[in-house]
Amino acid sequence: MSQESITVEAASNSARPKSRSSSKGSIIAVVAGNALEFYDFTVYAFFAVFIGKAFFPSFSPASQLIASVAVFGVGFVARPIGGILIGAYADRAGRKAALTLTIGLMAVGTAIIAFTPSYQSIGLAAPVLVVIGRLLQGFSAGGETGPATTYLLEMASDGRRGFYTSWQLATQGIAALLGGLVGYIVSSVLSEHALADWGWRIPFVLGLLIAPVGLYIRKRLHETLDAETAVKGTGELVSTIVRGHLPDLFLSCCVLIGPTVTVYIVGHYMTTYGIRVLHLPTSTSMLVGLTTGAVGMVTALVAGLLYDRFPRTKLIVVPQCLTVLAILPMFAWVVANGTGSVFLTMIAVLTFLRVLMAPFQLCFIPEIFPKAIRSTCVSICYSVPTTIFGGSAQLVVAWIGSITPNPMSPAWYVIATNTVSLVAVIWLFVRQNRKGRAQRHSGIIDTPVRA
Repeated sequence: MSQESITVEAASNSARPKSRSSSKGSIIAVVAGNALEFYDFTVYAFFAVFIGKAFFPSFSPASQLIASVAVFGVGFVARPIGGILIGAYADRAGRKAALTLTIGLMAVGTAIIAFTPSYQSIGLAAPVLVVIGRLLQGFSAGGETGPATTYLLEMASDGRRGFYTSWQLATQGIAALLGGLVGYIVSSVLSEHALADWGWRIPFVLGLLIAPVGLYIRKRLHETLDAETAVKGTGELVSTIVRGHLPDLFLSCCVLIGPTVTVYIVGHYMTTYGIRVLHLPTSTSMLVGLTTGAVGMVTALVAGLLYDRFPRTKLIVVPQCLTVLAILPMFAWVVANGTGSVFLTMIAVLTFLRVLMAPFQLCFIPEIFPKAIRSTCVSICYSVPTTIFGGSAQLVVAWIGSITPNPMSPAWYVIATNTVSLVAVIWLFVRQNRKGRAQRHSGIIDTPVRA
């Protein structure tokens, strides 16, 4: 595929759905899979103790929890594989085909976890099936982000890309809120015996209700990839990326390192940190998920609207800079005061700054890559940092905490990874602006940073 053909199709808007009702339906269809993924993430973490009892009864209570969390972590192994394979499939067969595949696989993985009999009923087959379910969930989740983000970007009209793609993050907040709410209701209504026996399955069964709706609508999506300009095989896809886009792909992966670590440390590890380090009440620490969900949902939509209003301003890099500057003071404030209100304020502020950076990740980065290879590149950008840095974030912080009693220790890892991202953000922003100026001066009308 020539660079000229890539440029021509990248500038084309003919494949986008035009009606507002069609656009709304497309948004719902695309983000349904994203919502299911993060809903399952929330409820799995909430009921990890009961899942451990159901599938690893011969272990000690502590070992049951470790085994349950380890099974959950298995999903991270499959993420980059799913990201690369399904992302490439979306660039060859189309976004619609890939999105239909991912939500189907995600539903199967969730159903396996929800309906697999306990160890006492079927023995070793029970944990084996649960591992298979997590592998399917991880594979589909890794392949979901690239095609979904790409589709939202490509189907949006000019001036709406930020708002459309922001629903990717907004639904994460919505899913976290729903997961926490369902978990709270189920655990409040049922006895601990009922929860351990069958009640922990209820949230997963409820989550499955999203799947048929999403699958039904996704089959009716309007395709945004032009079959004539799509890559014809894996060889052409790989050669196109290697020949002209490896530096941008590497920098884009680096951009996601800091935000990924922030999600898993600030959004998840801080619950344990509040209980064990700050000695806050468990009920207060459990509000971390609700805080990050609510702040993330609202901030994502606001950030998307701001990006549509000011798509190329230098201010787009400011949130990442503020994140690096805010981490140490916020942690120091929490350690010095140790109150629940200060703790949750820190969670809200760092979440706000992280999500405010979302347009750079959801719009600026995908727009860098031509449509013919966009889904694959975006999938790699999200799945690789998530697997390497997201899956290991809590382990790294726990290890740092084991060698130093300093309560500030998590802050150093968060600030280090976000500093890497800040350098990558500035470098990528400057690099793309220089490319744009060079093309304008040479008289080439090329907009690889536009759909």
